[in-house]
Amino acid sequence: MSQLTETQDTSEHAQLAKLCSTIRGKLQFMDYLVRAAVADVERFQEEPEAGTRIFIRQLIEMHASSLSVECENMRMVGELCGQLETIIHNTVNSFDHPTADSFDDHQASSLGAFEGQNGDGV
Repeated sequence: MSQLTETQDTSEHAQLAKLCSTIRGKLQFMDYLVRAAVADVERFQEEPEAGTRIFIRQLIEMHASSLSVECENMRMVGELCGQLETIIHNTVNSFDHPTADSFDDHQASSLGAFEGQNGDGV
C-alpha cells in the first residue's frame, strides 16, 4: 500500500470517527430532550397550580422546539451513510481492480517471509 493511500485511509478513518462521535452526541441529546419532555408532560398533567402549569408548559414547548431543530440537523446521518458507502466502494474496487503498485507492495512485503527459515543465508 502506498504512503498516499495509507494517508488517505487514515484521514477517512479520522473523519468517520469524528462524524460518528458527533452523531452519538446528537442522539444522546435528543434522547435527553424526549425524556425531559415526557416527564414534563406528566408533571404538567398532575400540577394543580396555574402558574406552575404555565412554567411547565413553556419547558415542554422548549424541549419540543429543540427536538425539532435537532431532527433538522440530522443530515449528519446522511453524511455518515455517504462516507460508509464511499469507503466500501473504494475498498471493493481496490480488491476487484488491484493496481500494479498494490501488487508490487504485496510482493515486496512477502519476499522475505520464508528466507532464512531452513538455515540458508540470504
